[in-house]
Parts: sequence; C-alpha cells; structure tokens
Amino acid sequence: MMNSVKERIASLLRGLGINWVRGGFEERDPQYLTVARLCRGFGHDVEVALRLTILNALVSYQLAGKGEDHWNYFANYFIGNKPVNLCEDFINYVMSSRYLVRYRDSRVRRIRNVCPQIAKLSLSRYLNDLSSLWRLLSNITKTRGDEKTIVFAVKMAYYVGRACGLEVLVPMEIPIPVDYRVTVITICSGLITVTVSPPDNAADLARELMTRRRAEIQHVWNEIGRLSGIPPLNLDSVVWVLGGLLINSSFNIDKAINEARALGAFNEKVSELLHLFGGRCVER
Repeated sequence: MMNSVKERIASLLRGLGINWVRGGFEERDPQYLTVARLCRGFGHDVEVALRLTILNALVSYQLAGKGEDHWNYFANYFIGNKPVNLCEDFINYVMSSRYLVRYRDSRVRRIRNVCPQIAKLSLSRYLNDLSSLWRLLSNITKTRGDEKTIVFAVKMAYYVGRACGLEVLVPMEIPIPVDYRVTVITICSGLITVTVSPPDNAADLARELMTRRRAEIQHVWNEIGRLSGIPPLNLDSVVWVLGGLLINSSFNIDKAINEARALGAFNEKVSELLHLFGGRCVER
C-alpha cells in the first residue's frame, strides 16, 4: 500500500513537471511572496535580502503563531528598518517579534554564533551551487545538515534568488525540510507507517515524529523526488501549500479543492494529489 501511494504521488508529480511546480506552487507560496516583497524593498540587493532571509530561516522554529504571519512581520520590519549593523539589528528584530517569543534566548545565541560569519560572506555566489550553501550553513551552525532550519534556510535562499530575478536550480541531494506540516501529510498519506490510526491524533503524532523519524520522512520524499524527477526542496512547496489547504480545512477535501481553485493552482492532478495527501485523515 505504502509503495503504491508513493508511486502514485510520484507519477502525478512527474506528469505535472518541475516548471509547473515552480510556477504553480512556489510563486504562490506565501513565503516566496514575502521574500519577493523584501527583495523589492531593498532595490533587488540580493546580498542583503539573502543574509536577512537566511538568518530568519535559522530562527524559524517553534513559532508563536502562523509561519505566514511570522514571515510577513519579518519583511515589514526590515523594509521599515533597513539594517546598518546586520547582527545587532537582527537581534533587535528577534527581541521585538511576538512570533519568536518562545526560546528567545536560544535564538539570540544562535544569531550571535552564526551572524558574524554570514555578515562577511558573499552569499549570492552560492546561488550557483545550493549544495555548497547547504554544506556552508551546516558547518557554520555545527549541525549535520538535515535539520529543518538548515535545509529550510537553503530553500529560502533559493526563493530569494528567484524572487530577485536570478535563475537558480535546486539539486536533487538536498532533503525536504521536515516541519509539522510536512510530517502531518507524510502520516496522513500513509507514506510512513504509524502504530495508531489518524486522523484524530495526526497533529499529536506529527509533533512527536517530526524529529524522531526525520530521516525516514526525508528518505520517502527523496524517493518521490527521484521517481518524479523533481528535487525534494522543490516538492516542499507543493506539500506545504496543499498540506496547508488540507490542514486548515480539517481535511475536508471539497473545501481544500475550492481553496486550490481560488489560488489558481487547480487541475485534475491536483485533486488527485489532495486525495492522496489527505489519505487516512480525510473526512468520511
């Protein structure tokens, strides 16, 4: 069953293709729209937009609010408060944001540790080789590199490059960022086996499994990437947008389909993906 779901999802995505994913989902992703606004606000200064966006991605965990609202606050803050001293100004932002109120001291420590290195680098040259950026951020943060914030920072750097008008390609080797939303969809679709049945406890399960079974979740999306020809980091926008429609509608397929239509990102394959992603959590 699990393999057939994986193969059906991969087949649909292969039929849709990478260009459709980039245009149909990435450019509708609220986080893409936010960094596009940031890029315009800085007169398409890619370096400044990249540094700020990567720093924000590195502290984007355990948010006190929706991710979309957090990223909107970030863009509005720096468009209105152009940084003069990157590291101190970014810490002031962390201290001011109500979305970063949890673990604020830990976030500030991370910025103090990584920002001086990021501030002196020419990050835009890494947009030609996102794998190098991935390894760089892993080294700077002294992490393995598969952690959510690290791969998410690479994804957001890719968004900045695209939003600022550059042609940036994603390599197949970078895994999907495993967050709550990706984990819920991985559970509900049946792509990983769980000992208890969704949907009632899918949210609690996701919070428990998103760290403990991160490697397994990344492996299955790596496989879907390989089978579909679409890199996992690109797939993340599809899972994130469609997953958001399902989660926000409490897995009511009709509501999710209507929202997909309103986004302008709907066709029959999207309907099939919604059914597959919702799987065991869809309202009966």
